[in-house]
Amino acid sequence: MLDLTNFDIDDFLANYWQKKPLLIRQALPGFESIISPEELAGLACEEGVHSRLVIEKDAETPWQLSYGPFTEDTFTSLPLTHYSLLVSECEKWIPELQELVDCFNFIPKWRIDDLMISYAPEHGSVGPHVDEYDVFLIQAKGKRDWSIENSISENTRLIPDTELAILQQFNPDQQWVLEPGDILYLPPKLAHHGVAMGGGCMTYSVGFRAPAVSDIMDSFLLEASDNRLTDTRYTDIPLSSNRNPAEIKTADVQHFKSMIDHLLDQSTQLWPDIVGKLLSDSTLSDDVESISCDTIKQAASKLWQKHPDSKLFYFRTADKLRFYHNGQVFVLEFSEINLDFCKTLCNQQLISVADFYDVLSKSAVDLLLVLINSKALIPVLDDE
Repeated sequence: MLDLTNFDIDDFLANYWQKKPLLIRQALPGFESIISPEELAGLACEEGVHSRLVIEKDAETPWQLSYGPFTEDTFTSLPLTHYSLLVSECEKWIPELQELVDCFNFIPKWRIDDLMISYAPEHGSVGPHVDEYDVFLIQAKGKRDWSIENSISENTRLIPDTELAILQQFNPDQQWVLEPGDILYLPPKLAHHGVAMGGGCMTYSVGFRAPAVSDIMDSFLLEASDNRLTDTRYTDIPLSSNRNPAEIKTADVQHFKSMIDHLLDQSTQLWPDIVGKLLSDSTLSDDVESISCDTIKQAASKLWQKHPDSKLFYFRTADKLRFYHNGQVFVLEFSEINLDFCKTLCNQQLISVADFYDVLSKSAVDLLLVLINSKALIPVLDDE
């Protein structure tokens, strides 16, 4: 069982989270990468795996970016230094990594995006840049030199003619060398640069989702439309004959705005679903073995696990539990048993239906069968 050490969670949340960086020396003492550089390269060759290769020098152009899946020839032709391999969503492909992600459960699970693993030889990096999200950088193998610039301008210019958002100017004012077991937390919009020292540098990055306002508005409009709140048509305010027909008046603009204000007032009760469906939205890949079940008795004969792509969350009120699964919602009556079941579904990787066989309500059984038959839950195979 992994646990963070030398780390005060309450102090971190009060003074550092989304405010300023924090270096935690030996937060995971004795930590070792559970995947080798060669295994990471092999993973980057698989279909469906999101991987990138950044070559700073000795490529056709400086700062060359390419996307996987790669081939063995890709790696045999790489330069000796100044490149980085990055593989995203590694917790999906290596289930053992979920234990590491769970170390950060003091942040809501719906905020966690993924765990990325990067490998770099001497001088490998992705250049100085700014991210729009929080990240915990866990040194897993070798050393990496991290530098940050705390006071960066909003209008910072980027290196032109490259797909990478690399800063033209970077003037760091803090610097650390991380060794295995060290963790560096960085808040959003902080310029930073990590450079591998020596060969075999591996860094694990736990990143956090930060939906844009446009994403929230898209979810809002979709839910409002499903509830037919967007069907209302424009109607004129009282018109006057002494106006120029081409003029848009201030009163017209305010009338349009009032329609949106009214829509927002009408949609108050929709917001749990607006947020829940947005945060749980996920497409389940088909490359897993699944089975269907019609009864809880059939389900109890198997041990279940969450589909690697599944996102499960819940929202509670005094009399209801709204369970969100991959962009959908299922409503249960509130009870302590149902709440405990929802927590188990959301927080446990393995789910034993037998543990709940005699206590689940009909609505909870219906939810279980929906999750199984939609592949949000898949059976644990005998060889797993």
